[in-house]
Amino acid sequence: MPESEDEIKVGFSVLGNPDFRTVRRSQSLKSLIQELVDKHDLPGAGEDYCLVFQKGNKIKDYRIVTEKNRSEMNARNGNVIDISESPEKSVNRILAELKSGEGEDRKTAIQDLNRMSVDFTFALEFLTRKGLSEVMMLVSGEKFPVVADSIKILQSIVFLMEHDIASVDELISDTEFIGRICRYINAANTDIYILQHSIQIMIISVLGAENLEKIDFLERQLALSNLVTLLSRNNPAIQLRSLKLINSLLQVVSMQRKTDMVKMLSEKPSRTIIKDHLLAGSMPDDIRSALDYELYTLQYHILQRQINDRMMTNIQPQDSLALQKIKDLRSTAFDTDSPNVKNNTRFAQDYKKLGFTNEKDPTLDFMNVPPGVLALDCMDYFAKNHTDQFTKVVLENSCRSDNHECPFAASSIELVKLLGEILGIGKPPQSPPNAKYQEMFFKCEHPFEEFYTHCIIILNKTWKEMRATREDFKKVFDVVREQIEKALQGKTNSGPKTFDEFKNKVKSYTDISKKWQKDANAQDPWKESQPVKVLKEHLSHEIEELIQQQRCNFMVEGTKFQRLKKNGEVIKGQYRYIKLHTNHKTIYTGNWNSEMTVPTIEDLEPKIHVQDIKDITTGGMCSFLKEFNQKVIPDLQKTAFSVLSENFSLDCVAPDEQTFNYWLDGINTLLGKPMNSPDYHKEKEILLSMEVKLRLLDLEGVDLPATPPAIPLPPPHLNFSLAN
Repeated sequence: MPESEDEIKVGFSVLGNPDFRTVRRSQSLKSLIQELVDKHDLPGAGEDYCLVFQKGNKIKDYRIVTEKNRSEMNARNGNVIDISESPEKSVNRILAELKSGEGEDRKTAIQDLNRMSVDFTFALEFLTRKGLSEVMMLVSGEKFPVVADSIKILQSIVFLMEHDIASVDELISDTEFIGRICRYINAANTDIYILQHSIQIMIISVLGAENLEKIDFLERQLALSNLVTLLSRNNPAIQLRSLKLINSLLQVVSMQRKTDMVKMLSEKPSRTIIKDHLLAGSMPDDIRSALDYELYTLQYHILQRQINDRMMTNIQPQDSLALQKIKDLRSTAFDTDSPNVKNNTRFAQDYKKLGFTNEKDPTLDFMNVPPGVLALDCMDYFAKNHTDQFTKVVLENSCRSDNHECPFAASSIELVKLLGEILGIGKPPQSPPNAKYQEMFFKCEHPFEEFYTHCIIILNKTWKEMRATREDFKKVFDVVREQIEKALQGKTNSGPKTFDEFKNKVKSYTDISKKWQKDANAQDPWKESQPVKVLKEHLSHEIEELIQQQRCNFMVEGTKFQRLKKNGEVIKGQYRYIKLHTNHKTIYTGNWNSEMTVPTIEDLEPKIHVQDIKDITTGGMCSFLKEFNQKVIPDLQKTAFSVLSENFSLDCVAPDEQTFNYWLDGINTLLGKPMNSPDYHKEKEILLSMEVKLRLLDLEGVDLPATPPAIPLPPPHLNFSLAN
């Protein structure tokens, strides 16, 4: 007989004996376990046992059956269910063996802890019984002399903390444990796997520390020089975790300590290690991708600390160093007067030739932020480190009298502001895949200043190619922005490898001009035509129906939503599949952990009828987001939505923005509401434009009138006929 909607077939294994039975969905797990205990005459009571998914193709880790995931017991999913000791008994046994056991019993307890810690239910019980404190105390007392045991114990601590149940304070408050972990990290001969887990524990501790006092304590336990040295290890996993720990510290330490760290990381020994061991060499794609993001994050922190403060600080009248830099610019460029002779008139003339707007008081040019005094720092770096090129750029323009000179100071100030925008200085860090670092920046001590040096030469060359005047200032910078942004792009996440490669990738003004002309020709010539607008309005309803049909088909096909931890991290290999029935009346959901297959509607359970849907909420209006860590809520809000009925809420975080927009449009379509997502407007415009072009294909090259032709007046009478 086929199973009813209230029943599922489940295959149990009790002490190796198969037990295939029909289970009512409404039956409690407690009652089901008691039935199995009674039937198979197991010792003890039902409370002493729990149900566990047997490992197989779909289930890779230890996982206890709960009310939330019990639907996955269905034999259709290919899962077999074991009956095992309850989490309470497991925790009691493991803690007892760890504290006083020996031999095989203790070894088994260590293995069980490592195996079971990945499960949330077990972790909750273990942490509730203060098991984490007990384990940390044993680690501090070096009670695990066998390396293999230490590896499993430290990995178990990582698993337990990743459930985001226990407070990080519990880790940090045990100073002896933190000291033991940091000694593992700082020691030269630590086992590679102990080192990996120790670094991960410190990453969790650093990112979870609640105040600066605790952060300072953690930072003092670690030697930055040792962490940098770990980057040279011939082990990608160690390199990745070490760099992530460095970035975690840069994210939370005080500004003064961050300045000291950035200074050390910018020095040649650190840069050499990064260049030789992180930028070069092959590694698995997943680690390479993660390492690239950490390299971007490191570069972000370095540039923010080196550049942002100077960019947002205007020049101060009492800043003698800045005033001296301005004088040095003049003397380096012209070097005509004795430094002991003051000639204000001649100085003003020289400052004008240098391109200052306020030649009598050049400091006024650096009052606007951004770029503030950073522009002066870059000009000074150019003059002192590339003197010949600086002199050439300045004299080449100062000697021209045909109004085509490129004002060095004014263009430098604008260029520094532009470079800050391109590199995202002062902005929040990007998320993958937009997070791209510049490999060439890791190969010099002053990357931004060196970048400016090459760009000011490019700017000067483009100015000459365009035969620009000061009235063309904005046009020149539009071209220069295009040149720089295109040259920074690369096939990988790292951009050009050297500044020479960057310089060679810069396209000429002629190439940029041709590209812009081509883009202009590709634009819709009838975009502003009034008759075409009327035609689009006429076609709009037809296109809307087409998009609505696509959205419904998208929901019928279904979407695999990733399951998330409370800290926003993705739970690997665990998904929830949601799809709309082909009759568009019911939304089905269910757990689906296969990467290679797609469930049929029979594999899922009906969760919400379309006629029962009251509303759909998005972003910060979704109440389920309150369960997540405050730090990740802003990111989750971008793609979160809840489909609401009277007694149920279907809560989802879409894997990407397009999926979020498609489901939002689809639900609104089912409810008879208008679609209003960015993807809807974008696709509607594309489809309308394509349809108009197809219908007006025969009119290509014809200038359409701006307004419809006037309707002629009716004839004075209708007494007319066609002549033979």
